[in-house]
Amino acid sequence: MKKVLAITMSLAAMVSLAGCGGGNSAPAATEASAAGTQAEAGADTSAEGGEAAGSSEWGQYDLKLATNLAEDHVACQGYYAFADAVEAATDGHVTVTVYSGEQLGKESDVTSAVAMSAKTCDIVCTGPSELSKYDPVFSLFDAPYVFDDGDALVAFANSDKAHELYDTLAEASNLRCLGMYYYGSREVTTNGYAATEPSGLAGCKLRVPDSEMAMAYGAALGATPTVMSLGEVYMGIQQGVVDGQENPLPTIDSNAFYEVCDNLLMTDHVIAAVTYTIDNNVWQSMPADLQEIVMQCVQDSCNSISEDIKAQEAELMASLTEKGMNVVEVDKEAFKANAQSIYDDYADIWGDWLGIAQSYNK
Repeated sequence: MKKVLAITMSLAAMVSLAGCGGGNSAPAATEASAAGTQAEAGADTSAEGGEAAGSSEWGQYDLKLATNLAEDHVACQGYYAFADAVEAATDGHVTVTVYSGEQLGKESDVTSAVAMSAKTCDIVCTGPSELSKYDPVFSLFDAPYVFDDGDALVAFANSDKAHELYDTLAEASNLRCLGMYYYGSREVTTNGYAATEPSGLAGCKLRVPDSEMAMAYGAALGATPTVMSLGEVYMGIQQGVVDGQENPLPTIDSNAFYEVCDNLLMTDHVIAAVTYTIDNNVWQSMPADLQEIVMQCVQDSCNSISEDIKAQEAELMASLTEKGMNVVEVDKEAFKANAQSIYDDYADIWGDWLGIAQSYNK
C-alpha cells in the first residue's frame, strides 16, 4: 500500500499570508514550498501577530482528501500543493491530508461516504460521472464531444451558470462541488483492436468508469463497456478480463497502461473534468471568510492543474510512442455520429444545459 502523505507546512510566526497558490507539479508535497509552487498569499492579515483576519474565530478543520490517482500523477501533485496552500493561507486552521491511489476506498464508495457525511473522508477529487448519480445533469460534463477543448470546459466550469448546478447538487446530496479542472482528453488504449472507426471496436471489452454516461459512450465508441475500478484496470487488461480502457494521457502514463496495451486510439471522445467536492456539512460549518480563502485555493489549484495537464499532454504523445504504443488516428466524425444518440437520450435531463455548455466553445 502506498504511504499516506500527510501534508503539513510550518509557518514562520511573523509571515503574513493571504490567498493561495496553485499546484505546479512539485516532486513531492513536502517539498512544495521549496519548489515555489504556491503563490504569495493574499488574504487580509491582522495588525498583531501576523495572523489572518478572523482566524481567532475559525476553529480547526483537519480534512481528509481522497483520490484514485497514483501519487506521481500530475494532478495528485497538485493536490499536495493545494494542501500546503490551504494550510498556509489559513494559518494552520485548515489542514488537508491527501490519500492517493484509492487508499480510502474506491471512488464510488468514497463519494458515497462524503455524501452521507460519514466522516471517513471530507473532500473527494472525483469526476462528474460520480456526481451524476446524485444529480443527472452532471452527466453533461462526461458526455462525448460536448466541449471542443479544455479551455471551453474550464470556462464553463468557472461560470456563474455552472455554480448554479453546484448549488443544486449540494442541496440534493450534501456534495458541494467547489471547482473543476481539465483532466485531459480521453483516449482509448487497447490490446489489439487498432480501430479507426466504431465498427473496429466491435467485441472489444472496454473498461469504463462506473456511470450510466460512461456505459453509454463506451457503447457509442463501438465497444462493449465494462465497469471496473481504476486500480484494477492494469491487471484486468493483463489477465484478459478487459481488452482496453479509456483515459487521458497522463492517467494512461501514470498507470503504465502502455505495458499492457498495444494501441492508442486518438478518439478525443470526452474533454474530461475532475472536481474538488467537499462534504457540504463540513463546508457549511466554516465561517464565510474561511470559505472564501479555501475557495480561492481550490480555484488556483484547478487553474494550475489544468495548465500542467495541457503541458504534459503534449509531451506524452512522444513519450508513449517511445514506450512502444502504436498511435492510431481515427475518423472522429464517425465516432461523433455514433454519439448523437446520447444527446437524444439525455435531452429531457439536460434541458437547456447542453446549449449553454457548448456556447463556451470558440
